Amino acid sequence: MTQKRTPLLDRHHELGARLTDFGGWQMPLQYSGVVSEHNAVRTSAGVFDVSHLGKLRVSGAGAGEALQRAMTADVQELAAGRATYSLALTDDGGCIDDVFVYRVQDDEWLVVPNASNVEAVAEAIAECGAEPVDEWDRYAILALQGPQAMDLFERGFPAPRTGSLNLHEWNAIDLGGEQGMVARTGYTGERGVEIYVPSASAANVFDKLVALGATPAGLGARDTLRLEMGYALYGHEITMEVNPLEAGLGWVLAWDTPFRGRDALEKVRSEKPRRKLFGIRCTGRGVPRQGYLVGAGDEVIGEVTSGNFSPTLGVGIALALGPRETLPAVGDAVEIQARGRKIEGVIVKPPFIQKGKK
Repeated sequence: MTQKRTPLLDRHHELGARLTDFGGWQMPLQYSGVVSEHNAVRTSAGVFDVSHLGKLRVSGAGAGEALQRAMTADVQELAAGRATYSLALTDDGGCIDDVFVYRVQDDEWLVVPNASNVEAVAEAIAECGAEPVDEWDRYAILALQGPQAMDLFERGFPAPRTGSLNLHEWNAIDLGGEQGMVARTGYTGERGVEIYVPSASAANVFDKLVALGATPAGLGARDTLRLEMGYALYGHEITMEVNPLEAGLGWVLAWDTPFRGRDALEKVRSEKPRRKLFGIRCTGRGVPRQGYLVGAGDEVIGEVTSGNFSPTLGVGIALALGPRETLPAVGDAVEIQARGRKIEGVIVKPPFIQKGKK
């Protein structure tokens, strides 16, 4: 895989970030530490470089029909200036990826997949009749998140007033003489925006946000933040072997549209999904990890799909997938089998923490 470079890589080096390979990109895992960065986002504001996310431009005659077939959400009903969360599926209902789709204008969309799945999503769209253009180097993407994020952004970039943006809306915005895009989207459960910054302006915008008080945050904190909200992560809660109904993502399926995989999922829906995603809050010491088995009594009832320490709760938390018919009730005790020892926990319904309306 060709190594790709975020426009902010030099800044990450200057800030002493610990870097990691992520989908072919060198990206910051942490700066000062995962817990401190996580807490900054929960209490004030943090800024993430998520430039590794895909940027697929889909446009032209027939693009809408093709994208509607490739995506589970009703993308053709989106007005320009709106966005939606969606899935791209196989014919048998497995998840190729989860994405955000932004409608730029009548015949143009921007599809944002995970870094490791850009080629797979582009191929899925092409198979449905449109040829996406990979604009991986056109933008940096900065996610400004936290209870103070909107005020901070408006102080730095007062026009347009982002406070007027509703969830899943976006506006064009001038960023140092170049046009970018600011969207009311995110992956933390906090208020905030994701800013699509022309690559040449990325360092200036990042520096300005930090100067205004945003804490640089890495992908480690992004993962603990999304896990506390029970948000799915590709390769964990959703895979080619896990369908959206098993992962609790039935709300993403626009059943009255002709999305690929619909027939297979209609059958799953009528017969009820075999498996179900559930949450575990640890009551004993230990941190659950993907792949650990979950037991109740003498019976294995599931397997951890994502697990980590929750900085907000101060305990381990996990999402797990198991057979629907053996799943205990919320509040029932379970044990996570962690490398020769057991971590005690209870079944909970995600999210693990409650946030106010955004």
